Amino acid sequence: MLELVRLDGAFESRYPHELSGGQQQRVGVARALAAKPSCLLLDEPFGALDSVTRDALQQELLRIKDELGQTIVFVTHDIIEALTLADRIAVMREGRIEQMASKSDILAKAATPFVKELFARPLAQLDALRSS
Repeated sequence: MLELVRLDGAFESRYPHELSGGQQQRVGVARALAAKPSCLLLDEPFGALDSVTRDALQQELLRIKDELGQTIVFVTHDIIEALTLADRIAVMREGRIEQMASKSDILAKAATPFVKELFARPLAQLDALRSS
């Protein structure tokens, strides 16, 4: 499993405090996958990482998902992260699903005003940054 998450055998004998944040996240994913779950739940796994490490781990997660055909439920409050990683997105508000659809469907036709605003704000911020 360490090889799957691109950590070599040198990491087998290391303690958590000897690993970087990104390495700790990789080990956590490897440990979870070792149990061969039918579905993997990741709750904000990259929230405390810098943007470079976060992007690298997002790409690794996509590779692992494709390589293993693993179903992953990924919880995030980061809209860009959801759009990057998801095949389908469930938008929740106050414990209820507002919309569950592909990212293209959500972007094309939001089911509620909340969903529309939730996705419009970060996308508008990206557009503003590109034009400045």
